[in-house]
Amino acid sequence: MIKSMDKKEYIIRQLGRTKNKKYESYVVSRIVHLLNDMDIKFVTQQYITRPNGGRALTDLFFPQLHMHIEVDEEHHKANIDKDRVREADIINATNHEIIRVDVSESIEEINDEIDLIVTKIKNKVEELKSKKVFIPWDTEAEFSSQTYIDRGYIDLADDVKFRTIKDACNCFGHDYTGCQRSNAPHPDKDIMLWFPKLYPNEEWNNQITDDEETIIERNEDDEKARNHVRSHINQIKGEQHKRIIFARVKGNLGDILYRFRGLYKLNLQESSEEKGLVWNRIATRVKTYPNDNTN
Repeated sequence: MIKSMDKKEYIIRQLGRTKNKKYESYVVSRIVHLLNDMDIKFVTQQYITRPNGGRALTDLFFPQLHMHIEVDEEHHKANIDKDRVREADIINATNHEIIRVDVSESIEEINDEIDLIVTKIKNKVEELKSKKVFIPWDTEAEFSSQTYIDRGYIDLADDVKFRTIKDACNCFGHDYTGCQRSNAPHPDKDIMLWFPKLYPNEEWNNQITDDEETIIERNEDDEKARNHVRSHINQIKGEQHKRIIFARVKGNLGDILYRFRGLYKLNLQESSEEKGLVWNRIATRVKTYPNDNTN
């Protein structure tokens, strides 16, 4: 059974990720402590997929607010143009807000900047609460199937992930108590739930492009790869073939998670026995379904 992580353990481990970066550690910990709000989740060193390839790390991220904090040390002044391109990439990829803290200033000025950020965060939370759209951080609810069944959908923008395959499956009408398979059925017969490792593993070498729009599925063995492509293309017989994908990933605290990547459709024109099966993303939001035992 996978052990859940409580807020105390999560917060301590997240703050520990900044311990070797003294300025980043100071800014991040001061913001978190001044907020002093257990309903606000934060992530340190958040990965962002850049639209033109590659990834970026932001120093502090508040997922409920779609807000990133970047700590600008002295060396950033020599990379202003690169930082602007990087920031534009992050905004284009996420539509999130980025706030920068210049730590080359005096400690008093740094603290003033942090105070302004904390005030902005608190105001943003109050604004969302007034609109009744703020969802308090709940370490169990964010990994629960029921959360997304009640919501009626899973959306890529919400960075949805599950601790187990069965939790993801149960968002689509199942009532599993356990599941170790790499795929499962969906209420729509043309769709399959898939839980791939999108990196070389054992006999498979599945790859995802930097923009995450395309997945290539291929067996390392050439003969098996050819047979795999033939069997998939033959079974389609003119029908649409789609997969809702939850990729197996390592979380930023080292835990194994199954992260929602979207709805993908098989590209018959691009797929080949040599290249493998090519899947293109066609949707970033999918409908969820209550299981048969849910009233």
